[in-house]
Parts: sequence; structure tokens; C-alpha cells
Amino acid sequence: MSPTAETVSIGSRTTVTVTDQNLELKGKLESTMRNTVSMMSGVMINGVLEEKKSSKTDYFYKEPCLYSHKVFKNASQVFSALRHDTKEEIENPYLKKKQESERLVVLPDIEFSDDNEKRLTFELAFETLKYQTIFEDLLLECSFFSRFPELMEDRGLVMVVLWDYQSRKFQQRTPILDEVLDPDVQQVEDAIWELKTKLNASLARHRIKAAAPSLEFLLSDKVRSIEEISSRLPVYVWVNQLKTSVADVIEHFKDSNYRLVNYDDEFSGRTFYVDCHCSDVLIFPAECREAVQDSDLLLGGHIVMQDKSSCLAPHSVKYLIGDEDDVIHVNAGSAVTTAHISSLMCKSSGQIWAFGANREGSTQAQKQLEKLAVKNVKLMSESFLDIELDDARFKNCKVVLVTANCSKSGISNPVDFIVNEGEDMKILKDLSIGETDLTRQGALVAQHGALLKHALRLQKVQAVVYMTRSVYQAENENVVTKAIEYVNMIQQRKYPFRVVPPVLPFSGEDIDRSIGITGKYIKFQPSERNSGCFVAVITREPEDVKETAKDVLARAASKGLLGGKKSKEHKESKETVNGDGSLLINGDASESQSEKKLLLKRSRKSPRKIHSLVPPIPSYHKPAGTSVVKAQISSGSHKQLDHEAKSMPTLITSKPRFKILASVPKVDKKVRVAEHEKVVKHPSPFR
Repeated sequence: MSPTAETVSIGSRTTVTVTDQNLELKGKLESTMRNTVSMMSGVMINGVLEEKKSSKTDYFYKEPCLYSHKVFKNASQVFSALRHDTKEEIENPYLKKKQESERLVVLPDIEFSDDNEKRLTFELAFETLKYQTIFEDLLLECSFFSRFPELMEDRGLVMVVLWDYQSRKFQQRTPILDEVLDPDVQQVEDAIWELKTKLNASLARHRIKAAAPSLEFLLSDKVRSIEEISSRLPVYVWVNQLKTSVADVIEHFKDSNYRLVNYDDEFSGRTFYVDCHCSDVLIFPAECREAVQDSDLLLGGHIVMQDKSSCLAPHSVKYLIGDEDDVIHVNAGSAVTTAHISSLMCKSSGQIWAFGANREGSTQAQKQLEKLAVKNVKLMSESFLDIELDDARFKNCKVVLVTANCSKSGISNPVDFIVNEGEDMKILKDLSIGETDLTRQGALVAQHGALLKHALRLQKVQAVVYMTRSVYQAENENVVTKAIEYVNMIQQRKYPFRVVPPVLPFSGEDIDRSIGITGKYIKFQPSERNSGCFVAVITREPEDVKETAKDVLARAASKGLLGGKKSKEHKESKETVNGDGSLLINGDASESQSEKKLLLKRSRKSPRKIHSLVPPIPSYHKPAGTSVVKAQISSGSHKQLDHEAKSMPTLITSKPRFKILASVPKVDKKVRVAEHEKVVKHPSPFR
């Protein structure tokens, strides 16, 4: 044997002599031996031993832990602030009052490092809220707090850690990489690990007693159905056209091995399609949620993840405004919906006035707007109900979007809704039991009605879009109907407000089958496609004819319907020039501009009144919209006007609406013939 040769023993009967030229083969043999004796099973592919990934069916499979100690601490604060009343508090009013005084009244201000940490925190708190009653029974049966009385003050922390342990089959937790361990959380983990057998047995007894195949079946049917819907809910993103375009985003996903399909095609895997109602919204399957959340487009603000129920109202606003019109957004929240309106107005010079930022204030909303490159939004600190109806700042505001702070009873995925929309976390309490606190519904309806009425009464507003995420008629149709009736009764305008059909492109099949549209309202029920929502479009015709023509031309030009320049001859169509080149408005060329508009407006209304009068007397000329005070001043005397036959000036227009005033002296009286003296000419067969 050469001096460089080595003897390797494999097992008890096999001996292989390896020279220095075969050291690489030696390493492969040793690696193969280690993999053989390991617990991880493997398969041989092309002579190479490939490791087989563990699955939930393996005996030694270990459930991964998604939550760090920091997430446990934050989730316990959210749970403690939103928890339901215990059985003892319900049965003992004195104890309930005492606990309410000690409980946190204001929700905690929590700083999150990123959206993923925020999503995990609310997810853990929401899941614990759903199983709160069950976990309280488990801890009571196992005498948990009798064994560990020092953990009574950390009751919320015990609940959230217990949910995590039971979801992982009470396996010991492996710390996450680079995690900072918290001693309080570690103490709770050790206590639950010590009583894991009793807790697991008690949980099994509850399942057997309720004949539940799994823990989820211990929940109510409504909560379980919402949970199933949320797990299959597609991922919606809208394209931020302030940074990119829809075509560029589609090409980016195609280059990332995504396939663009139609609405009716198979929708699974790495596929997506463009929404049929909102042209800038892309829809991905539920299994692509994590991939979209980690995409560079989302992190860079080129796309924004938001449910379709929140995108219908901005698109309704888009079809109602012109190039120079401003928009008011009430209850802007985190300003994500406001940013969507700004994205749709990317080619417009209008401004957006945002009222009602969330409790974190305008700082968070301002950061969101800066991330999305929004520059035409002004965040208002004052209340929307406090602004004057004729405020000069809003003279160009033609459309108002009212996003009602409703019960959120139509939300299918509350965790993503809070993270993406920046809404108040209080909605988790009601949605965790699948019921809405109807005692608060009266206050919510009153608040919705006050905001909608104030929006309709603004002087220059011509349309209001009202949106809720509620399934209750009291917050939807009833609020709209009562607000319109109230405003029309108070203002008595010539053109009252009314509900118009949706301005979004619904197909004939959708209308016939009432898919997303009910009567004149947009109304989606919670489903596997999207969350529930309600959108109403309320409009009125403008009273200023000149302003109407201007708006129509501006809207047509913005859509590319006008090829040439605007005609300037439409002004002369309303006023006729005399032979000497002077304007004749009731015979006085020296009148002020405001008086001309007033007289011109009266002249349009005069034909209805004149036709209703009796035939005029030839010796009497009725003044054609002439002010008595103005006639006295122009005549230079204060004598009483006598109504004798004089040559009164008449209103001359390019297209006379009537000929009665101009031909009064030539009108002949019609001779009335009695009915019995008339000669009746019968048809030829009767002659």
C-alpha cells in the first residue's frame, strides 16, 4: 500500500482503499453515509442523494414559528385593548365596571418596522380574539393562573402565546434568526411548555364534546365562513400612474414569468388579469400574495395593494370631473384612497382637499403621499363639518367623495384591510365574532347623514360620491335617500339632487343578473372575489348655462373628443349686436355686466309666463323684464310711470325664443264664434 493511501471503513464488512488522488470520492462517501443515518429521508436522483423536504405528514415535522417576541408583545397590547368581556364580567356587573375602568381606553400607539411586522401583529391579535372564550376555559380547567399567579397581569400575553403554541401542536419554539428575546415572553413560554399536556388534553375534550374535527369548527358558522373567504380572496393592486403606467407594470410582471389571462380563464398559479370595472387594477391569485408583497414595484410605490371595494369610488370620481376641477375627500384616513384619486387625475391640474386623517395624524398620511409621489393633495386639519358652504377655497370643487366611517361589516379580510387602508384597529373586535354592535349603528348613521348633507349643500358642488363598506341598508340606501330629501327641501333649487346610475362600465350581463349593481347603486356582497361595498353617485344639473358649456367642452377635450380649438362664437349666440355694433340688452348699452346676466336670465324664463297670459291689449305694452327703479333713474324724473302706448325697447337675441313682444301692435283680436253657429264640414261619404 502506498504511503499516501488511507483505509476507510464503512459499516462492519466494507473496507475501501483510497489514494490521495481519490480524496474527493472519499468526501462524497462520507457525506452519503451521514445522510443515510440522519432522520431526514432522501431519494436517489441520477446517482446523487437529494434531500427530501419535510412535510406536515412526516412524524418528526416541526411547525415553523412566524412570530418573534416583539410581535408577541405588540399583539398582547392590541388584544388587551380590544378583548371581549369574560363570563365573570358578564355575570357580575360590578366586576365588569371595575375592569372597564382599568382597561386601556385609548388604543396603544405601536411603531412597526415594516408592513410585514404590522400584518403579523394584527393577525395574531385577531386570531386570539376569535378563540378568546375557548382559551379562557382551557386556562381555567388547567388552573393555569393558580399555578402561575405572577402572570395574571400579563393575561393578554398569555393568550397570544397560547394561540401560537396550540397552532404548532404545542411544540417548543425555535427562536427566529437575529431575534432579541424578551424575558417576559420567555417566562410565559416556559409556563405554557410546562402545562402543555394538560392544555392539549383539555383542548381535545372541548373538540370531542362539540364533535369538532378541528379547532376551527368550535367557532360560529359566520366567523368560519369569513375565514374561508379571506383565505381565497384574490390580491388586488392598482397602478400608481404618477410613477409608471399600466402597460409598463403589465410588461414587468410578464417578464417575471406571470401570464396575463382573461377574466373567464383559469385563474391559478402565476397569472393575473386586468379588472373589468377599474382599468388600472390588476388581480392576482391568493397564492401570489407573498410574492406581490415582496415585489420591488410594491416596495417602491409603483403599485399599491388595496381591495377592489376601495377602488370603485375613486373611479366613479374620475368620470365626473374635468381637467381643472378640484375634489374634496372626506374621511381620508391614511390617504391611500386619496392617492388613488390623485393617480387617476395625473393629467389634470385640479387639487384634492383631504379631510379627516386618521388618529396617527397627518404625519403618517404625508409619508404615504410622499412615497407615492403625490403632490396635488392638501391635508386639512379642520373638520369637514366646520367649513363654510360658500368658502372661497373650494370654488373649483365640483365633486366630493364621502368615505363613511361605517361598521365595516362587508370586510372579508380585516387584517389586510387595516394594514393596506390604515384603518382603525377597533374593527377587529366586531369582526372576530362575526357580529356588529348594533348599539353603535344609530350614532354611525347620524354621522354619515351629517357628512353627506354638508357635502350636498356646498355651493359649487355638482356631484357627491358616497361609499361605505357595510352590508346594512340603514347605513347605505337609507342615508342617501334621507340626505337628498333634506337638502332638496332646504335649498329648493331649480335642478335638485338625484341618484344616477353608476358611471362605471358594467356589462349588460352584470346589469341583468344584478352582479355588483342593484338599481342605481353599486353594491357588492362579501364573496371570494372581493369584500362588500356600497357606492352611490348623487348629481344635479348646474344652474349656470355658461358654466355648463365650459364644463362639457373641458371634459370633451380631456377625453380627446375635440380636435380643433374651442370656438369663441358661442358668446355671441346669446347676445345680438345692433347695426352700429353696440350690444342691445333691453335697449340700454351702458348697463353693468351683472345686470345684463340678470336680464338675460329673466328673458329665458319670460316665454312661459307670457304664454300663460290673456291676449294683450294693443294700447298697452308690458315692460320686457325692465326694472322699475332702473327706469326711474334713467328717465331723470320721479314721476309715476304711465302705461301708455310707447315704443318700449325689446330684448333682441340671435334666436328669438318668442315673438309676442316684438309683434304686439300687429296682433289682431280673434273673433270668437259660438259653438252652435259653427259650420261643420262632414267627410264626403256623409254629404
